[in-house]
Amino acid sequence: MMLSDTKPAPAPVATQSENLTPDHWFGVPVWSRVIAAHPSLNPLLLDATARLEATTPSIHRSNVGGWHSPPDLHRHEDFAAMRRIVERMAVGCANSLGFDFARADLIFQGMWANRNGPGDYNKPHVHPNAVLSGIYYVKVPPASGNIEFHDPIRERTMTSYPVRPGAEAARKRLEYKCRDGLLLIFPSWLSHSVQPNASDAARVSIAFNIESIPKRRPPA
Repeated sequence: MMLSDTKPAPAPVATQSENLTPDHWFGVPVWSRVIAAHPSLNPLLLDATARLEATTPSIHRSNVGGWHSPPDLHRHEDFAAMRRIVERMAVGCANSLGFDFARADLIFQGMWANRNGPGDYNKPHVHPNAVLSGIYYVKVPPASGNIEFHDPIRERTMTSYPVRPGAEAARKRLEYKCRDGLLLIFPSWLSHSVQPNASDAARVSIAFNIESIPKRRPPA
């Protein structure tokens, strides 16, 4: 017997509708705060970053071009004020996620500086073995490249359907407009990238990772 590959006739769905409001599950948090002290803090960070770059070769992670410092700035006195700001904000983010501080502590995994000159950018990446990651914007010239977050639900690629331009369901990535003094914190598993710097000036930022470790139990 020959099998037919004829598809059944389509059954159109009626155009009448009911007004339904969905529950949004599995949301991805991104926290943002403009640091009030940034007018006085940022010149100090720019000076410390420039002195460090003058004596320290760049390492390579997600950066294409530019300069990436070693990830130990949380141990440098010049960046102590930045560390204190990040600590307070990270604890607040962890509390909003229901982090159990009775069972574990948050520690710095690393903090580093980035300088992206004209044409430099960062490829899509995540931050393994951390729970929270973030970035603080020290100097953001116009058109120097925004951060983009990518849809973490891979199964969405299984199928697609036509949606109106600008509809939320059509978004595969979200661009976050950067500015001097802005601090962003997000889950470390959330894929993100940085657009190419289309300006004639350098873009400077401080990034960091926070990890979780179990609390040490006192000896019995």
